[in-house]
Amino acid sequence: MSIHTQLQDDKARITVSERFDSSLYQHFKRAYAPLLDKHAVRHIEVDVSQVDYLDSAALGMLVLLNESAKNANKSMSLISIPGPVANVLKIANVDKLFSINLPSGVKLNLRDQ
Repeated sequence: MSIHTQLQDDKARITVSERFDSSLYQHFKRAYAPLLDKHAVRHIEVDVSQVDYLDSAALGMLVLLNESAKNANKSMSLISIPGPVANVLKIANVDKLFSINLPSGVKLNLRDQ
């Protein structure tokens, strides 16, 4: 399990790998909290391309990040979503809460899958 943060211009990318579950709560929060305070960061992407497991705690963390980003006048999106993660997102209807983007930049409409 690991979380990496990368900054580029006005965008920050948090990459999560392997299992995204409750055990990552503190690590994930430590990754995004400083980004909320950085004026230069306008958008936070969460790259889940390397995630092979996502549970309800991870969904809660994403919702919390989304709310915190909105409160800080920033936007948030999920990018590079593998099939197993897309299935969980579809069941949870999280596309109503925040933007979900494929690597090509096309918005993923989970209701059609």
